[in-house]
Amino acid sequence: MKNRTWKVAGILGGVLAISAGAGTLVRADETSTEITNDNSADSVLEADAWETKAAANVNTYANVRTEASADAEKAGVMPKGAAAEVIEKEGEWTRIVSGDVEGYVKTELLAFADEAKNIYQETYGNQGTVTASSLRVRNTPSLEGQQIGSKKKGSMVEILSQEGDWYQIEHGDGSAYVAAEYVQTGEATAVTVEEYKEQQATEAAVNVGNGELDLLAAIIQCEAGGESHTGKVAVGAVIMNRVRSGQFPNTITEVVYQSGQFSPVASGILSSVLSQGARSDCYQAAQEALNGSNPVGGALYFNSGSGRGIQIGNQHFY
Repeated sequence: MKNRTWKVAGILGGVLAISAGAGTLVRADETSTEITNDNSADSVLEADAWETKAAANVNTYANVRTEASADAEKAGVMPKGAAAEVIEKEGEWTRIVSGDVEGYVKTELLAFADEAKNIYQETYGNQGTVTASSLRVRNTPSLEGQQIGSKKKGSMVEILSQEGDWYQIEHGDGSAYVAAEYVQTGEATAVTVEEYKEQQATEAAVNVGNGELDLLAAIIQCEAGGESHTGKVAVGAVIMNRVRSGQFPNTITEVVYQSGQFSPVASGILSSVLSQGARSDCYQAAQEALNGSNPVGGALYFNSGSGRGIQIGNQHFY
């Protein structure tokens, strides 16, 4: 999304690399030789980072004003759950910096510290993008742990927790570990008034060819064939949110076939549904999603049993 500011924890390449700033040798856990020295940013996954942060505790959005007054000009908009750095609390107003926006938000519209972290994670989850060319997935948070898989560059991972220099991620039906320095995490922040207007304009229906309508209907059937009509539209809406987001490819085909994103692609189930044609109810849901119907807001992910975000039927959208 355009309201996301991406922060890189750092990448170290090869088997041995020089750690940033300290000059000490450390072992890396990927096959790329790319090296960066940027280790300065705090991740929203780190508990300590939220001691000075706030999140928008609203159903839609909170206005950011240029001054501590409801009559002041709008500097930007904080979407639901968006994170901000707190500069100063001033009674009814709190001065914040969020992305490229600085200004004042009514204190009653914000949550702080641990409560803010919980709201942020319920709204956006904990996702990361693999930056290594091939990142090893291990069964324990250690370089000595057994390798049980790998993730290609650009793959999205769902982060469950952080243990030192390692992220625990969803892997298959369970969990596993990857080196945190090779996973880029994002922070949803405020947007300027101009960006907000631009985003509103993109919410209009997206025109696609028949092939992409077929594909959208098929993936809806694969992922939500047994769900209610709203549940089917919700899956379509997530895909359309990704198409509109700067975080993902900008076509339905590229979103659906992006590596590691939708299990029916790898299993061959999607191909089977495409060859036979999706059901009419799934086509209806796909067309509604294309026309802008969206019961899940800005959600970019869904799964069953996560307990976060919006629940529709057996699935959670966040």
